[in-house]
Amino acid sequence: MRLDRYLLRECLPALLFSLLLYSGLAVTSANFPRLQWIIGTPLWGMLGWLALQLPTAIVQTLPIALLLAVLLTFGRLAAANELLAVQAGGVALRRLSAPMLALGLLAAGCALAMNQWVLPRANVRVGALWWELTSGGSGLFRLERQSIPLGEFSLSFAATDRRTDDLFGVRLEAWRGRQLSVVLAERARFVEGGLELYGYQNAVLDVGSLRDGAGTPEAQLQALVRLHNRAPSPDAPLRITFAEDVDELITRFSGGGFEDTRSVTRTLRDANDPSLSAAERRAAAVLFHRKLAEPFANLTLLAVALPLAVLHARSRSVAFGLSLAVTLAWYLLLTLGQLLAQAGVLPVWLGLWFGNALLLLLGLYLLYARTNLR
Repeated sequence: MRLDRYLLRECLPALLFSLLLYSGLAVTSANFPRLQWIIGTPLWGMLGWLALQLPTAIVQTLPIALLLAVLLTFGRLAAANELLAVQAGGVALRRLSAPMLALGLLAAGCALAMNQWVLPRANVRVGALWWELTSGGSGLFRLERQSIPLGEFSLSFAATDRRTDDLFGVRLEAWRGRQLSVVLAERARFVEGGLELYGYQNAVLDVGSLRDGAGTPEAQLQALVRLHNRAPSPDAPLRITFAEDVDELITRFSGGGFEDTRSVTRTLRDANDPSLSAAERRAAAVLFHRKLAEPFANLTLLAVALPLAVLHARSRSVAFGLSLAVTLAWYLLLTLGQLLAQAGVLPVWLGLWFGNALLLLLGLYLLYARTNLR
């Protein structure tokens, strides 16, 4: 236990340093294209917006921060012959790896938990706050003339009032088998838990009745239009409830290049949702496997870092160089696999996991196949 505490005391400061370094670089590089729009915004608002991006950056950079921390820690111990002394005392390298393995498991669990509960909320706020800072209002105007999934409906609208966030020329459509439900409204407004429509009319059309083609045109029309209602007055609202949050819709569909707002379980549900198109289900499956593969990389890169640190990382410059090389290899394999999975060239699970699997096999080979590391 004393040896384990010593190793963790050596590793944790290096891990914190690496995590701050890499996550800061990730946030900075991601926002370079947006600098022209950020300049002139309130300082505290901009800093808060950047801070909201740190959870995503931490999840993405935690594996490489752990990689660098292990390289620096074990490299220093190897350079000072402390590893040699410990091994001469009968302690195998595999035993020395135990606290690092526990740290890797903890990092993987934390990253997975953040993907499930923290990142969806943080990413929603990132997208919403961006438009508040740069346009002085919400980003609803970016959704004009799009088809936005809203519960069981598809929403589109022609224009917005940026001062009040009212929507104009609103249309909602939903298919139930061969029946089409349509709601048209002159004006609408997002409220908590739903959408309120004014000056509305709604109809249910039974398109399946057109197959018969029998009877008079009046009878066919009556069979087609199963329901038709109008608002009793221009100020009478019709409320449609749904689970989606308006800030989430803005972040996902405003075209700002923000991170996806869905949780791990939400992406799995979307990947198996038959109401979505094949392309949408594949995109959700790719995101689901990436949200699992990135946390697991904390263990994958750890398996590579331990033998490399003992064999080669006997100075900080070498440790940084090895960290950069392994990081580039991991990101290239992950990105290539994701592109091939999105294109349908590889099964989604294979595309997102073969990089981790390859590096894990390499790490296990270096750990167990070299006689001098046994």
